Amino acid sequence: MNSRRKEKRTMPNRDPNNWQWLLEYMPIALVSIVTFAMAFVRGVHEGGSFKRSLLGAVMCTLLATPLFPVFLWIAESQGWPPIIAFPPCVFLAFLGTDWMREKADGLYEVFLGFLRKLLK
Repeated sequence: MNSRRKEKRTMPNRDPNNWQWLLEYMPIALVSIVTFAMAFVRGVHEGGSFKRSLLGAVMCTLLATPLFPVFLWIAESQGWPPIIAFPPCVFLAFLGTDWMREKADGLYEVFLGFLRKLLK
């Protein structure tokens, strides 16, 4: 029978720190997954079609995920635990793209009113 042999060659590609990059990006991946799931379930629950719910979930994910580092920075600057940055991203997904569009339209109207007043 073959006994276990020690491997004679060194394994330069076997660095235990190779998986560190995955651990560094895990919170952002988790925020993306939960944000997508929340927005998708919300869209389906409201009676939207599968396509509309899927597109709304993708849009919410694309809007909320880049804000995670901002919320993380705010939490760290206030001395709060980093997990506090997670709920605002998921809450944006709960509000949905319709709410975000209404707020963006309101800001656009305020900006146009300011420019009209400024240019007169």
